[in-house]
Amino acid sequence: MRIPLIWRPAPSAGGGTDATARVSKPVGMLDLAPTFCTIAGVQPPKWMEGRPLPLDDADAAARGFERVTTEWDSRQPDGTEIHLRTIMRDNFVCTTYQPGSVHDGTEGELYDLVLDPLQQVNLWDDPERRALRDELLIDLAANFVEPREFRHAEAPV
Repeated sequence: MRIPLIWRPAPSAGGGTDATARVSKPVGMLDLAPTFCTIAGVQPPKWMEGRPLPLDDADAAARGFERVTTEWDSRQPDGTEIHLRTIMRDNFVCTTYQPGSVHDGTEGELYDLVLDPLQQVNLWDDPERRALRDELLIDLAANFVEPREFRHAEAPV
């Protein structure tokens, strides 16, 4: 999923209000909270997932912004379970449907974001893309961070 982020940083973000940058490397929504902490001059808490957004592509490359992994788990009251794991890397998006009540674990989606930016042609079963799909799935397994336990905050009163 591509969600453009356009913002005008406050002067406290550094670089002045006229600073512009475009980062083409993949970043995730989890990177927003640590970014805001950094702008505010606050160290992101250890329990917080993600890391501050890169300033530009050079910063992204230096800090290892090569891929983004995403999970989506749905458990409905009727017993329906859907579990998705996604990696975005090298202008490809690869999603594997984990076993659940709807999928058996062999299904998925693979899209070339350069040739198919609207993600309309699923290449998952394309024999010519099988090696790429398998490579992305290995990368996903090697770099997927299991979800943390929910943080339960206690009110001070």
